[in-house]
Amino acid sequence: MTSVHELERTAIEACTVGGAYLRDAYRAEDTDVDAGAHDVKSSADTGAERRILEAIRAAFPDHAIVAEESGRHEGTGEYTWLVDPLDGTNNFESGLPSFATAVTVLEGVESGSSTSDAEPVLGVVYVPLLDDLYVATRGGDVRYNGQPVDAHSDASPETATVVSVIGHDVKRRPEQAAVSASINRALEDRCKRRLESWSPTVHWGLLARGRLDGIVCYRPDAEEQLLGELFAAESGLLAASGGGDRAGCDDGNSEDRGEWFVAAGNEPVFDALREVVDETVRR
Repeated sequence: MTSVHELERTAIEACTVGGAYLRDAYRAEDTDVDAGAHDVKSSADTGAERRILEAIRAAFPDHAIVAEESGRHEGTGEYTWLVDPLDGTNNFESGLPSFATAVTVLEGVESGSSTSDAEPVLGVVYVPLLDDLYVATRGGDVRYNGQPVDAHSDASPETATVVSVIGHDVKRRPEQAAVSASINRALEDRCKRRLESWSPTVHWGLLARGRLDGIVCYRPDAEEQLLGELFAAESGLLAASGGGDRAGCDDGNSEDRGEWFVAAGNEPVFDALREVVDETVRR
């Protein structure tokens, strides 16, 4: 049976190889880009993904892979690899230095089934321009450049910097876009600063270190959210989620993935974020 240590070694190699390519491409400014109204496609995504997949396949040729650009690659191994080769493509192509490569290793994904109900056992994020490496293991901890971190924050809601995250489809759907806008207004009323994330895996790392104070996710994308929930659990963030009509539950159980997810580094900020959700999503 494959050990978590073996998975971790390969995930780190994959992310750093993909990240090194992104760093060079970002500085050279020689990528091809297709910018749409709601998304951006870059040749950097496919270039990084190809290198990441090569590293994973070299170590675990029988494992399944679900990659953002090339889709599902079936396998027979006990784990599935969820690959986000460039989290923050808009940032990358706009010259903003907040982007990362990310890999999440999942357990319990049956062939052809959704990854959203799987359990993450490992998450790795590499921020290439800063050479920052985050590693989270289930039942273990979150490490930043090899050192365990703690998500505790001393901020009050009035002094907190919080992150807002939405899934790719939210802006395309008027009703969901309206809910997202109401979340944003409520956060700005309660907190010092709302940071709209275009690179959630970067911000999950900062949350795990206690550099950011809280997060509200509305209908988030699985490739980022599965990793984020692992980071939240293993770094000590207070967390809750609810499903509503998306997951068939609305009880705030942090083990149920669904429509919304909140996490914070202390109780006052956590309570304020829960109030935001109660007023905007659950009303």
